[in-house]
Amino acid sequence: MDIRNVRHVVSQELDIRVDGLRILRLSLNRHLPERLWVERHTHQHSQFLLYLSGNGRQLVGGEEHETRAGMLFYLPPDCEHAFTEGTGRRPLCLALDLECAGAMQPIRAVLVQAEVQMIRQALARLHEWHPGRETVRPGEAAAVLQIVEVLMRVTGLLPKTGAQNILPVVRRVREIFRDKFLGAGGVSEVAELVGYHRDHLTRLLRRETGMSTGQLRSVELLKKAQNLLAGTDAVAEVSEKCGFADPNYFSRWYRRQTGMSPGSWRAGKRGC
Repeated sequence: MDIRNVRHVVSQELDIRVDGLRILRLSLNRHLPERLWVERHTHQHSQFLLYLSGNGRQLVGGEEHETRAGMLFYLPPDCEHAFTEGTGRRPLCLALDLECAGAMQPIRAVLVQAEVQMIRQALARLHEWHPGRETVRPGEAAAVLQIVEVLMRVTGLLPKTGAQNILPVVRRVREIFRDKFLGAGGVSEVAELVGYHRDHLTRLLRRETGMSTGQLRSVELLKKAQNLLAGTDAVAEVSEKCGFADPNYFSRWYRRQTGMSPGSWRAGKRGC
């Protein structure tokens, strides 16, 4: 990348190795007003690009994609890409370079609001990084690994063996959130269903997933909604099956989670 186009808010060389991954570098880049694009270029390594603010058009291979906050791209080695900025707020992009035995084709995904918040919280723990510093502190490494886990899970690149390490109670809570609509008293109700005290369950879920109970519920409910939207169900039917009495409220909730209406998401999915 032409570094004249961006300012590094955070940038750190890394060499973190875990479960067949080698994490090389993490940069948080703010696009500069003098240049409205990033030239076509490639890397020898894989790369995640996550846009945390701003909008524009991301070129990946020979295809252009509308880009906004929450949009994530996985780029395999030697994948040509470029970016043209849109109007409004300056883009803020997280770039994470790594070597992994993963997909050899680009992947595009959208993070939900809870996942973006997790990324922001992890980045906040890296605010004391200094360019050129050779050592990475344990807390910083943990924050990087949390970011990598979210990005790989969203793109489907997380090793399948990781599922074996999920506690049965966490798996059961995820199933309940997908299968049973929970109202305002949802946390207490799910705690009773799995036989845990509410506060203990809340601490366990945060430790195992990095998310609060409410965030985890939003993620699982959105998965259910997107699976239904990918089929033939009308938006009103999806709303009802997800436990929303008002389709308009469902649409507003969906837009808060993804930045898109259910209909726009469905159209984009079918156009992939």
